[in-house]
This record gives sequence, C-alpha cells and structure tokens, in this order.
Amino acid sequence: MKIIDTNGFKCPQPLIMLKEGLQEMEQGENVTIYTDNETSLKNLVTYLRDQGVEPEVSSNEKVHAIVTRRPEANLIDTDPAAYCETGIVVNNYVVCIKSELMGEGDPELGKVLMETFMDNLKLQEQLPTHVVLYNSGVKLAMKQSSVCSSLSELEELGTRVMLCGSCIDHYGLQYDIGVGMISDMVVITETMAVAGHVIYP
Repeated sequence: MKIIDTNGFKCPQPLIMLKEGLQEMEQGENVTIYTDNETSLKNLVTYLRDQGVEPEVSSNEKVHAIVTRRPEANLIDTDPAAYCETGIVVNNYVVCIKSELMGEGDPELGKVLMETFMDNLKLQEQLPTHVVLYNSGVKLAMKQSSVCSSLSELEELGTRVMLCGSCIDHYGLQYDIGVGMISDMVVITETMAVAGHVIYP
C-alpha cells in the first residue's frame, strides 16, 4: 500500500504528487491519498475517475482519505493543473534557482541578494508551489547554507523544494542535504510546464 500525503498543499500540488506517485507504482497496486483541502479532495477524485478507477473516500475531522488502486491500463496523460480552478492556476508559480548566487558580478553581493530574496519569498501572500534548485543552486539546500532555514520554512508553509538529483551527484552533496527532496529532470520539466509562470531570480 503506497501512501501519498498531500496535507497542507493546495492545487495543483496534490494532483502533481498523485500523478508522480501513480507513475512510480505497479499496475493494480493499492494507494491511499490524504488531503485536508475540500477543493483538492474533489479534484483528486475527479482525476482518479478520469484514470478509470473508482476511489473510496472517508473523512476524519478535516482530513480525507482516498483509497484506490493504480489503474491496470496505462495512465492517461492529462495536465494536473487543468483540474484546478482557473484563479488558482493563473496565480500559481514556480521559482527556479540555477546558482547559489543571485545575479552576476561580485560573489559576496550575489550571496547577500540571494539571502534577501529567500527571506522575502517566504513572506509573500502567494507562495510558490515549488522551488526548483539545479546546477550550483542545489548548494542552497545544504545544511550549512545560509538560506537552508528559509527553504525549510517555505516547505513547512506548503512549498515543495525540489533538488536536481544529477546536480547533487555532480557536486557530491548526497550526505549534506538539509531540506527538500531529490527529483529528476522529467519531474522538474513537468513541474515547470504546468506552472502558471516561472520565476528565475
């Protein structure tokens, strides 16, 4: 039984997490999806039905559990964002960071600018659905990074922090990760493709 916990996340994140989870599963394997958002519950159920399975839903106070199985047939390639309300999709955005410094020029200034950007990002009324770190940007997620705590706060607020696995391997940082989840370019590309817009600081 696979567990996909989307509590605390808003559309389209739960749908993206579900799609990623289903792609990793064997056909016919059971899965339970948790959500604490009524809109996400409706969208997740609709998405699963479109994939050809009928989910069972149970609720415990504010948390809903959706129990189903991975479709026997191949997954229908649909855009998770299409299941969300128009307003949410338009406002959603992804922040992609390709360097541990912000901008080009003086390294010390670039470091200060990145720290200030991350401090202010977590204060925004509309938070990014994802922060994607790649190339030397993955160094920002290391335990010793000056912005690791800001990324952790964003993650606690519902933003997914995604790290390029190839980049982690390239820099030999596998044992220094302080925040975020390792992903691959397939998922990163899809995340950027369904975003309302993408920000490159």
